[in-house]
Amino acid sequence: MNTYFNKFILLTTTIFVYCSCTEDSVYDFKNPNDAINAYQTFLNETKDTKTINTVSFTSRLCKWQEVNDTVWQYLRRQPKTDQTRDYINQIYDIHDSVRHQMLRLSETWRYSYNDLLAIKEQTSSFRDDKDLQSAVNEAEPFFLSLDSIPVMPIDKSSLVKQYKLFLQEQKNRKFSSKEEMQTFIRREDRYFRSFLSQIQNMQGESLSDITRNTEIVCHNIFIAAREGKIPAKDVMVYMSMRTIRRLLHNSVLCISDIDKREISSKMEGNAYLWMIIQPFISIDQFAIVTLTPQEKSNFSYIVSRLPKSQGFARLFNIEQQSLNYLLPQQLLKIYILSF
Repeated sequence: MNTYFNKFILLTTTIFVYCSCTEDSVYDFKNPNDAINAYQTFLNETKDTKTINTVSFTSRLCKWQEVNDTVWQYLRRQPKTDQTRDYINQIYDIHDSVRHQMLRLSETWRYSYNDLLAIKEQTSSFRDDKDLQSAVNEAEPFFLSLDSIPVMPIDKSSLVKQYKLFLQEQKNRKFSSKEEMQTFIRREDRYFRSFLSQIQNMQGESLSDITRNTEIVCHNIFIAAREGKIPAKDVMVYMSMRTIRRLLHNSVLCISDIDKREISSKMEGNAYLWMIIQPFISIDQFAIVTLTPQEKSNFSYIVSRLPKSQGFARLFNIEQQSLNYLLPQQLLKIYILSF
């Protein structure tokens, strides 16, 4: 996920309700020791669990979020004393131990790519946020309309030149409305899809200007939200949906292409591998609930092709059957490390 987008979410989490699974009154802490004991009890239960399946793992992750959120909410209300800092250090130690145990449990079951997506979706802290879902539904027609815009019928050199010029112009502008943001996304999306349509011819082409200037423009959009020129909710949702769309377009293209052509170099192979698996890594708890039905369909397509792709396994230099459970396991571990 774009770095600026991640930072912006951290600054604006109050826009949407953060959906914990319980309220702290359920635990009824009388003092900080009660909070620590509750977390320690969860850790002990997790240690005692020898093996776990997808449903149970999802439930335990949700329970972990629940206990962690509740304990921290309680401790933040305590006086800022040396004793409170000691309690906080104890909680950090317990949290690290829980993470270690969850990583252990991730190795006790053979998860599929579908399992990984289900776990991410069902443990998202934003999964029941009706305001967020309403905002996504409102933005969906805009993103669906982008598919009706044809790619640019020009050669590679002209495309790269025009793409760079477009971003060079955009990076110096100050965004002041939702409509201006939409216009940028619409135009950028056409350049991006046109670029993907010729990606096989792009090897050796310097694209650092495109990457750098894209980041600058995105940063400027987030600045506009911070300054109140564009509603922060719209920026969060639109930029999330834009990023997801790009990631999945990349991945769909590469997984469709990887079994049809000869990969000419290790660098190209690594690029293909990264673009295929990037959605599984980069789409976080917020982003996963902004998936539209179209993007869910694209994700389903990727998931359906990965287990069958001999080219994908060949690039990983690993037996195909093993890859189809080892990679989801590693991707799940990456997700656990984000807690």
